[in-house]
Amino acid sequence: MIPGNGRLLSGISRSVGALPALLLLPLAAVAAIPPMPEGFQALNSLDYERALRIFEQETQQRPDDPEAWNHLAQALLHRALFQAGALDSAAFGPGSPFLNRPRVPMSGADQARFDEAIRRSLSLCEARLRANPLDGACLYASGVAHAHQAQMALLVKKSWREALREGGKSRHAHEALIKVSPDFADAFLIPGLHEYIAGSLPWYVKALAFLAGYRGDRAEGIRHMERAVSGGRKTAVEARVLLGVVLRREKQYARAAQLMSELAAAFPANHLYRSEEILLLAEAGQEQSARQRLAELESSRLLPPEKFEALSRIMEEAAARSRRRR
Repeated sequence: MIPGNGRLLSGISRSVGALPALLLLPLAAVAAIPPMPEGFQALNSLDYERALRIFEQETQQRPDDPEAWNHLAQALLHRALFQAGALDSAAFGPGSPFLNRPRVPMSGADQARFDEAIRRSLSLCEARLRANPLDGACLYASGVAHAHQAQMALLVKKSWREALREGGKSRHAHEALIKVSPDFADAFLIPGLHEYIAGSLPWYVKALAFLAGYRGDRAEGIRHMERAVSGGRKTAVEARVLLGVVLRREKQYARAAQLMSELAAAFPANHLYRSEEILLLAEAGQEQSARQRLAELESSRLLPPEKFEALSRIMEEAAARSRRRR
């Protein structure tokens, strides 16, 4: 049990209410997004059915690979989040009631598939880590599995305690991996996110967080995330998403827009990346670019008219805020 758990949870919820659930995951010079396997091309293009088919095949072809099971769990969870609108940028904007949202609905069958996939992944990792505690591949995979469980706990089960517990396990696994492989850039994402969150807490909550093992250095957290962006391959997409959210919170809108621009270019069928790029450009005072991207999105017909109208309205509000800040 985390010391002072009730106060810690309350303080965290107030401090990171505008951050997405992935900040409990266990999202610099920016390198190009590396080529993605077919399953992740589908996943990041919002083609969840195709992604699930591919990842199911992966588990059949490589049943002893914990990462294959993690991929399946991720696709199941992200499909539920997308269908519930929990991945829309509006869910994480200023004044968002994100943490007060109702639980994300997920069918019993999908929850069972998710639980089984995570169980298989962690079981494989635990066996291999007993034989070799320095198995880097399993330290990474176990950290990812616990991160997926943290997401599930926060958004589907609405259990902060379980989310924090699983997030802590995720962080510990990747901190151990950094000791084994300090050049493995992907391993810096989850510890960096936790460092940033703890560094964003009020002082009285930060003291409790320190007792729970969270040091709390926002600048160091951002540096870790930037390292994952610049050198990561497995987390190239997630690192950009999460660093973009953090930079938005830090009011570094132009830098966040650059990250979303890269994602939008790599996955043009994903209207979420394109919408977020538009809003960030508007917040950064780059109205002409924002309007150009908005027109391109309208031409793509990726958004139904009512959602496009809502996005246009939010963009105008963002542009107005930017003008007032000048």
